[in-house]
Amino acid sequence: MLDVSVIKKGVSMLMNTSERAKSVQWKRLLTFGNECFEKQNLLQAEYYYKEAESQLDFLWTADPENVQLLMAWICALHNLSTLFELQGNKQIGLEYLLIPHNRMLNLSHSEETSDDLKLIAIKALKITFKPILTFTQKHPICGGCEQVIKEFQNHINSSKEVIH
Repeated sequence: MLDVSVIKKGVSMLMNTSERAKSVQWKRLLTFGNECFEKQNLLQAEYYYKEAESQLDFLWTADPENVQLLMAWICALHNLSTLFELQGNKQIGLEYLLIPHNRMLNLSHSEETSDDLKLIAIKALKITFKPILTFTQKHPICGGCEQVIKEFQNHINSSKEVIH
């Protein structure tokens, strides 16, 4: 007679092994991307960063309260931004900065987002906003985008806790 609980445990162990392998894989991809970036092999760095971003997006979507995956996903996108900015493609560089920022904005305002995830998203906004601000100080942007950035900066400044 076949013991179903043994099969379930085996499947569970295989899935956990697969998830651990994916966890290690995105770290390797980011490391390889960084090494290629340092050697000015930008096309290969782009490949590794995009692969890492894709895996991290998948893993973080499955585990949205995992801050390590979120920060690594943001890092991969910021690395892509830097890479494209260095190549002179500032528009794509800015877009890679805006992807995580806009996603955190959407999560922080969504009615369907849990309170814990909203808090994570709000804290992540402070991390995603600073590089956007730095980017816009180095490169001219359209008036509409500039206005949105100023409004967001004012919102952040006004929401800081005042201690008496």
